[in-house]
Amino acid sequence: MNHECRECGKPASKRCASCTLSTAWYCSADCQRRNWIEHIFECNPRRNINTSDYLALAVHKNLFPDDPQTCEDFGFARAFSIENRSSLLGLYIGLIERLKISPKKIRQWQVEGTLVENIKATFSTVPAHSRGRYYPWFLRNQWVLDRRLPRPRDPVDEMMMRGWQYVRGGPNTDTPDEIAAEMSDWSEDKQACQLLCNLILSQMHPSPELAIWVTFGFCACHDEEGERRLAWVYTELIKFGKCTFEELYHAYHTSALTSLFNSKGLTAQTEAIPHLEEVLKRSPRVFHSVCYLKQFVLAQGEGAEPIPSVTLDYGFINCIDEAETSRLKDLYRQIFALPRARADLMKLHEACVQGKLYDYVGQLVKFQKRDKKVFKRLLKNPYPLPDV
Repeated sequence: MNHECRECGKPASKRCASCTLSTAWYCSADCQRRNWIEHIFECNPRRNINTSDYLALAVHKNLFPDDPQTCEDFGFARAFSIENRSSLLGLYIGLIERLKISPKKIRQWQVEGTLVENIKATFSTVPAHSRGRYYPWFLRNQWVLDRRLPRPRDPVDEMMMRGWQYVRGGPNTDTPDEIAAEMSDWSEDKQACQLLCNLILSQMHPSPELAIWVTFGFCACHDEEGERRLAWVYTELIKFGKCTFEELYHAYHTSALTSLFNSKGLTAQTEAIPHLEEVLKRSPRVFHSVCYLKQFVLAQGEGAEPIPSVTLDYGFINCIDEAETSRLKDLYRQIFALPRARADLMKLHEACVQGKLYDYVGQLVKFQKRDKKVFKRLLKNPYPLPDV
């Protein structure tokens, strides 16, 4: 049997001796070392995994860490905006990849309480013109890592005030409590629009934990980059004044967001996001269950249950225990992480309604022989429905 190196894709003849993972093949010791950043989480390491491993993985993948303790230790939990978290990640990328400071050393600084001082000392050895843009950001925002420094005003209140200024169409003198009191009488749709405005005007966008991640179409985006592009479309509308709050609310409430985009000259930007129009055409009330499936498997945190249509349509009803539910979630999460050329939201939906989930998923993910029987059972659903 031919095997591919997990790191470079070349023919491989060496297998990781520390674990039983059938795909842990490598062509060389160098490739195995480079892949260890990822492989450590599925292997049987001789030491306990710690937050430096999660930080290394985040830097390697250029993604925010998803481990809560890592976020707490290295400032991501305090950096409340996407812009701040992106700049903080850029700082660590510079330290680790450019300046060759090991994640283990950075963790040692954090444990000793000298992280801020050592970051400054490290960058002081680099000529000022070569320090990049993230170090100057860090000097202005040391409160992210230094808890002795005052944090800026409550970010939730800050976000609300930014959004409320847009609602009012200009400066206002309302307090956060007064704003909350007025909004308590609003419809759910109007409150959803306000939440979107709060985020967009704070240089953020919805995450899968929020209902508006689906209802404003972010679930149609393939990845974080796609979500940022859609956030920019809403930024054009909201921050740059292409429409009023009432226009936005009316379009959202009447399932006319696509028409609003088109009327404001944003057709090209939205057409570049596959299936956005399909997702939004009946928003905010009706969506294909695949949208909620994606939200369910990508949302952070444990304990959430899929909505009934996802449970029935995508096989969770077949799971006999939490372990099988977790395996099925991991499978769909793996599919949504595939390159856009391979993974298609609406093709997954079509496979679902045709009762061909196993066949479609099998084209995207290579099942191990021992797993085929399990996933064939899990990926069954009652479709296609019989003609009446």
